[in-house]
Amino acid sequence: MDAAAADLRPGLYWQSRMGNNPDGIGGNSHLYEVVSQGQDGQIARARLLVDLGIKLGTRRTGYACEFASPDGALALASTGLCRDGSAPPAALLLTHSHEDHLGAIPHVLEMGYSLPPIHCTSFTAQKINQSLRQAGVALAAWPKVNIVKAGDVVPVAGAMVEFVAMDHMPGAAALYIRTPDASVFHTGDYKFDNSLPLGERADPGRLRAIGLAGVDMVIADSTAAGQSGEKVLERDIAKSLTRILEDCEGRAVVAGILGSQLDRLVSLGRAAAANGRSVIVSGASLAENLRALQLSGTDMEKVVGTKLLTPREGQQLAADKVLFVTTGAFAQPNSGLVRASESLPGAVTIDEDTTVLIPQRAIPPIKGAFGAMIAKLEARGASVITPERAAELGYGAIHQSGHAMEGDAQLLFTLLNPRKMVAPIHGNGSQLSANARIAKDLGIPALTLERNGARVRVAQEDVSVIGYENARRIGAVETGAAKRLPRAANGEGRRAHSPPAIYRYDLLDPMGKEVLAQNVDASRLDKPESASSFKILSALRESWRHGR
Repeated sequence: MDAAAADLRPGLYWQSRMGNNPDGIGGNSHLYEVVSQGQDGQIARARLLVDLGIKLGTRRTGYACEFASPDGALALASTGLCRDGSAPPAALLLTHSHEDHLGAIPHVLEMGYSLPPIHCTSFTAQKINQSLRQAGVALAAWPKVNIVKAGDVVPVAGAMVEFVAMDHMPGAAALYIRTPDASVFHTGDYKFDNSLPLGERADPGRLRAIGLAGVDMVIADSTAAGQSGEKVLERDIAKSLTRILEDCEGRAVVAGILGSQLDRLVSLGRAAAANGRSVIVSGASLAENLRALQLSGTDMEKVVGTKLLTPREGQQLAADKVLFVTTGAFAQPNSGLVRASESLPGAVTIDEDTTVLIPQRAIPPIKGAFGAMIAKLEARGASVITPERAAELGYGAIHQSGHAMEGDAQLLFTLLNPRKMVAPIHGNGSQLSANARIAKDLGIPALTLERNGARVRVAQEDVSVIGYENARRIGAVETGAAKRLPRAANGEGRRAHSPPAIYRYDLLDPMGKEVLAQNVDASRLDKPESASSFKILSALRESWRHGR
């Protein structure tokens, strides 16, 4: 650690290692340190990590994803200590299961780091298990996962941490972190929508009670803070979808969503049932999320109110008596909707008798691919209804951000009434500024940090930035090499038919623009590695291919 980390006054220290990125949202990871002084005058230090996500790479860099450098925050698997000899975090706390909050977990294990015990809700735990299996991580390297429920309080690293239910997706939780010297409310991703059909709902009464108990600083999601106006609830979206399906009588309807949009799948399923349509669900990521939901104790068919069929189970049904739900709302390569637009083998048929429904607004990074997909669907004769088109046709809203709008942020800050400050996170510069303005309009000071690495001390007397660290990133790019970790038994790790992807890890500067070192891992983070390792990995791939 540098001089900024040498401040050992009692307090709760927070650092955004990645997430406050000028170049876009993603890679969320936050390091907390509790510094306390005993009656004998001895200083005690303990740390915890909140989230460990990825930021999707760009074609400009060629990286599949980027994430916060684990150096200084995680232990080397070979020693059990961080590189500087300090103790690793006592725990990794996860707010929810989106990839920008947990997607780096298999990558840091692959690099040769170890993870502390993980605390998260049941659905999030199932998603961790899936990601580790898909990455081919041997069971011996899996971290311990402790499942918690909303309302549970976990003693960790000298703090008491309460998991607080929030409205975002199944299993989403904020973290109320309390120490003898300070307290922080870390929102994770959130909004207020008591009509979401899955998971536990945010409880304004509990949030008010937390505010009365005392919160020094709120560290708050800023993604949609700049959006004002009337908020659309999921129940409103379900009504709009029902009206659209009413007007599609006699037509095939194909809906494209994200694999993680399980609440939207419920709305689509209920709209289909109301119009006498069966529901077919297709797509690997949708199937994985439904499986995780089932394993975490939720009967999806009971929530929807109708059976969810596989394409094989529904193949004899008339196309105009079915709602076919697949993936591809972001025009992801090889997703169901993209495959359908290109009429690839096995894809659902799209023609002039088909309405394609996409209840998801395209985000800036994918607008080009999204537009190209729409053009291909329309070239096949389909009528395509996007959120913008639905509004033009008078159906009402069919999409709403999963993040807090201005009114949501106002409500949260009012309920929690932080004694000292709001610190916006999870946004670009304009989004952070919008969230800061909301706080200031309520008379609450705001700390706006538009880059990562600031070390912030939260204490009884004040909140202060005590210095900056160089918050470097790791860029992961997929290679053709075979798996280096031991091959797991079928059902305990990688898929039997092919090895999982292998990534090369490069050390990047804090903006992700400059490559500081290529082919790094936990044992050699600062120096390039020769190409010999690539030859070894290529040989491993060949031996796997010929020996399978």
